[in-house]
Amino acid sequence: MRISIAMATYNGSPYIQQQLKSLAAQTVLPYELVVTDDGSTDETLAIVEAFAVHAPFPVHIHRNTRRLNFADNFLHAASLCKGDWIAFCDQDDVWLKDKLEHVSGEAHGDVSMIVHRVQIVDADLQPIPGAAIACHVRRGPGPQRLPPMGYFSGLCITFNAALLGLLLQHPRFPDANNPAYEAAHDRWVSTIADTVGRVCFINKPLVLYRQHGANACGATTGSLGMAIGRSGAPGSSTYQQAAMLAQNYSDCFEMLAASAAGTPWQARLQAGAQRYRATRDYLAARSVLYGTSEFSGRMWAWAKMCLKWSYRFNPVRAPLLAVAKDLRTVLFKTV
Repeated sequence: MRISIAMATYNGSPYIQQQLKSLAAQTVLPYELVVTDDGSTDETLAIVEAFAVHAPFPVHIHRNTRRLNFADNFLHAASLCKGDWIAFCDQDDVWLKDKLEHVSGEAHGDVSMIVHRVQIVDADLQPIPGAAIACHVRRGPGPQRLPPMGYFSGLCITFNAALLGLLLQHPRFPDANNPAYEAAHDRWVSTIADTVGRVCFINKPLVLYRQHGANACGATTGSLGMAIGRSGAPGSSTYQQAAMLAQNYSDCFEMLAASAAGTPWQARLQAGAQRYRATRDYLAARSVLYGTSEFSGRMWAWAKMCLKWSYRFNPVRAPLLAVAKDLRTVLFKTV
């Protein structure tokens, strides 16, 4: 099995040397390292070129002709990989030496994406107490094991290269944090991989995730990728916006299903579109609950969601916790 590493670089000279050394120290070496540079003005490329001379695997360096920014740069790097599996790699982290050994042991069957825990560290690689990133993966076989709109950070992700035909399509659904932009590479890959195959979670930190104050995306405590409800107590408009986002997910999966006509993935992509339509309906129902002033209206909205068990589509918290939160709102909301 061949694992390619896709590294997107931009002005990474302060830390990239340590990351490259950690790749060369892997107990299972990668098939290749593909680096796509987005116009660095520091010593990043010189460091990578010097590493390539003595690296124990092929290193392919590509200079982008125009700025792509980090999400499209990572997908561009992935598109140039020739391996059977592709691991995203940030320029400023450090891989533990057995990362690819653990990953390669899980790359079989219907697995579409392999993810793992990380250790969050400071600029000097010292652990940061209390900091963590995580995304829940349900137990059991089969696809759709991540919560709706849930995703893993790119530094955790190794995915089956067979997915590239889907992943390189446009447009991507909007980013949950800023709908003016397309979804980042990790949100996109996580969502599609979870829909068409099985996500394998390795419950062990395999990367030191460095926080140095200039990260393109920093670590947060708690659940990763759950943008809905982060800004405090959500109201009706919050759920309306989230319902619109879920509709965008559904539309995108309909597009992907049409492009995959005649393939084994078509039915799963159509199921993904249906799942996000159900997520849209659930979030719209919560919008009604939080926008209704009368007790009877709130109770009826809550009861319908319980009867349909729509809470299984909650993108933020466990279903029973969402049930309890809404019941409290039904009983004690003041207008």
